Amino acid sequence: MKQTFSGVDILRFGLAIYLMVFHTIGAYVGSQRMPFHELLGLGGFATSTFFLLSGFILSHVYFGAASGALRGGARTFFVKRLATLYPTHLISLAFFIAVALATHQDINRFMLSSMEGDPVRVVTLPPLETAFNMLLTLSLLHAWNPLYVQINPPSWSLSALFFFYLVFPLLAPRLLAMQRKLHFAVLLWVIYLIPPIVASSLHWYSPAGVGIVTTWPLMRLPEFMIGILLYGLYRDGVLQRFTASRQWVWALLAFAALGFALASSLQAHGPRFWAYVIHNGGLLPAELALLVACLACRALPGGVTKLAVRLGNAALSIFAIHLPLFLVFVRVQKLMAVDMTPAACLHDLGACLASAKLATPALGGYPLYLLATVMVAVVFQERVVTPVRDRIRRRLLAPRVHAEVSRVGL
Repeated sequence: MKQTFSGVDILRFGLAIYLMVFHTIGAYVGSQRMPFHELLGLGGFATSTFFLLSGFILSHVYFGAASGALRGGARTFFVKRLATLYPTHLISLAFFIAVALATHQDINRFMLSSMEGDPVRVVTLPPLETAFNMLLTLSLLHAWNPLYVQINPPSWSLSALFFFYLVFPLLAPRLLAMQRKLHFAVLLWVIYLIPPIVASSLHWYSPAGVGIVTTWPLMRLPEFMIGILLYGLYRDGVLQRFTASRQWVWALLAFAALGFALASSLQAHGPRFWAYVIHNGGLLPAELALLVACLACRALPGGVTKLAVRLGNAALSIFAIHLPLFLVFVRVQKLMAVDMTPAACLHDLGACLASAKLATPALGGYPLYLLATVMVAVVFQERVVTPVRDRIRRRLLAPRVHAEVSRVGL
């Protein structure tokens, strides 16, 4: 019987929702005055936890039998993973570019990487450099260019995942075979903390510095590796005392919540030194505590479990499409805020669009965007990504007989 992790599915979905809010809520005037607004500023927490989850779940799916061999072999692994990742990325990228062109945004204008709260700096690139960045984006290598926030900015995490997938068959067997997994995980954490501490000490807050520290795939690899080691500890039974005890689960959740709240306050009100550390590694103990607590929730009532799986599988699609959907939603909101009747807008479309540019979107409509994005992402995952993925797998893996891995949508 396939082992289920309903709590992990719910966590994946929750992380996607948090990142969606993190990337979009700031576009609304007055959002900074919302209660607990500072709790919405830890996008790094969600991304880091997602990378931990990726290492854990992939290890569970492909090394769950404790045989030491990658289930299905490296070729099958690459086909299955990339058949999910690439369609999600390419379709969402095409959607983003279409929306950008329809709203008269220049695709040769790129934001320079910056810390949260810094003034946004935009540069217009010449055609050759624009084409180079587009090529990097199409090939899922764009996170390796640390200078610019790329087309469809949240997709840098997909670029990082692409790199993690490439090294997984090499790293996972060795990490899972280690006798002292916990010790090596702690060592990785310490190593992971060195770059942000050094960068902060040197005040390296230039666009290149921000990009290298926060989004460079090699810099984020320790999180993925620790996720693999966490699965090894789970498979070895080391985590059973935590997942089998309700008291331990509540203690882990409390620890994660406390760490999250303290980091939110420190990032919002503390010195700039902590920004890199909080983003890269400082919250790793809290992230691990949250993940281990969610492992305790393995099965829910049938209908709830199925819903959790659907929402968890849609997490990657939420990451990929929430920004272009938001661009559309905000413009619809602005059009609705124009002080003109629909007939008058149709009669003088130019004046209507000019007024819409100056309109302020209403925060009250934001929950509708969140709900609509989730619904679209689920449909996108199930009716677009999954059929394309299955067709690619059948074509590239045929005539081999392979066990379909349907639970992992990362």
